[in-house]
Amino acid sequence: MPQGTAAPHDAPAAHGAHAHRDARSPHAAGGHVGRRVKLELLDDREIRRIHDATLEILAETGVMFHSQGALDILEAHGASVDREATVAKLPPDLVERAMATVPTSFVLGGRTSEYDLPLDGAHVYLSSDGCGVFRREADGTVRPSRKSDLEDAARVVQALDNVSATSAIVSAQDCPAETRVLHEFDACVRNSRKHNIVVSIKEDWEARSLIRMGEALAGGREELRRRPPFTAIICTVSPLHQERFGMDLALVLAEAGIPLSFYPMPILGATAPVTVAGAAVVNNAELVSAAALVQLAHPGAKVIHGGGPTAMVMTSGAYASNAPEALLLRAVQGHMADFYGMPAWFGAGATMAKEPGAQSAYENTLAMFTAYADGADLTFGTGLLDGSRILCLENMVVDDEVFGMVKRLLRGVTVDDETLAVDLIKRMGFNGDYLFDRHTRAHVRELWQARLGETGSYEAWVQAGRRSVTDKAADRVREILAADAEPFPDDLGREFDAIIAAAGDEAARP
Repeated sequence: MPQGTAAPHDAPAAHGAHAHRDARSPHAAGGHVGRRVKLELLDDREIRRIHDATLEILAETGVMFHSQGALDILEAHGASVDREATVAKLPPDLVERAMATVPTSFVLGGRTSEYDLPLDGAHVYLSSDGCGVFRREADGTVRPSRKSDLEDAARVVQALDNVSATSAIVSAQDCPAETRVLHEFDACVRNSRKHNIVVSIKEDWEARSLIRMGEALAGGREELRRRPPFTAIICTVSPLHQERFGMDLALVLAEAGIPLSFYPMPILGATAPVTVAGAAVVNNAELVSAAALVQLAHPGAKVIHGGGPTAMVMTSGAYASNAPEALLLRAVQGHMADFYGMPAWFGAGATMAKEPGAQSAYENTLAMFTAYADGADLTFGTGLLDGSRILCLENMVVDDEVFGMVKRLLRGVTVDDETLAVDLIKRMGFNGDYLFDRHTRAHVRELWQARLGETGSYEAWVQAGRRSVTDKAADRVREILAADAEPFPDDLGREFDAIIAAAGDEAARP
């Protein structure tokens, strides 16, 4: 089985300002961090114990697969299947054989190639969140979401340097339910050239329609496999369930070359043990069982170690996505992704704050840094308030700034002859006049620069109107939405319209 030592996340890489930049994707170059700073929450022995516990659960308790097709595949490869209970028990050798074929790296395609995202352990990316149902207007009003909100969110994502993928951040509730997921995809890709994340897919005919739209975007079936312009999130159901539609969809999408992020969401003390290690076993068992199924059916299918495990406020039962224990649980998930040699993708954000401000900033900052410092390649989680319910574009702009700072921390410190600057220090001696030296001019642009945060004097801030970070973020949103939208080819638009119309007709048939 692949071990962490063999994973691309642990491979030696250039560090800091002198790191290699991927020439194939100018946008991805901004996400290059090389051999990143890591927290190393667990040691090798502890990681192995979680893996061994996962194998024990899969072999002795098993997982409920509500898809007969999935049970057929597992049984054909040596799993013990109880058809009446829909439980499959996966022996360790089956799991290890399947997980050995998971690719260690691949590319998430943009609508255009300059937004391609290599998942190789040396780059980190931030995406918008998904599945919200409300939109917060600039004046604080909250209303049900609609397709135009997805269009606005995609335009903001496109304009931000540190957000690399769009998503169905809220539901297009003004569109027919039977084609809603297609309308959501349509809104995102028409308004952004970045990679897209499909969240609310339910039926195989939706998957077939999305694949046709993906082929149109990519330029054909083989190009879709090489540069897939969207990733599908397939949620598991805790504890230890794999839904029928989720597994059937996963098999259809994997066959077409679409990346899959299986997304367990166990809740400590509710749908998983209250201990972080115990919940990590449930999370890992759900992820590994789904990944093993897909690999057995389609060896080499693109699978991302995903999930949004969380905690619960025990006094109220409220969702607590950014509680310290939830952040630790996702950090464990990053270690397990490294162990299996898989790209890592999990939730980081989803603040419980009801408006942009101090709570949303500190929760999302801690979530982001913990995620990336423990192995995440991409996190799914900016743009929503109230535990992923309310779209707030201003919060996305603030998170863009936060992630810029997080990336700088992850790059760490470069120590070489150029950065040690011994000759310069000798030459300057006791004068200390470094400001105008060539060395400073050569490296000054490597320093992180705030765009929203205050860096001037108190008097200047007062004279400027005492504006908050949220005020400045709102200005940025207005500026983006007032600019011209991304152009979208007319012929591609007509093809999308036809695919959506045909899907509606298919769904309407008895």
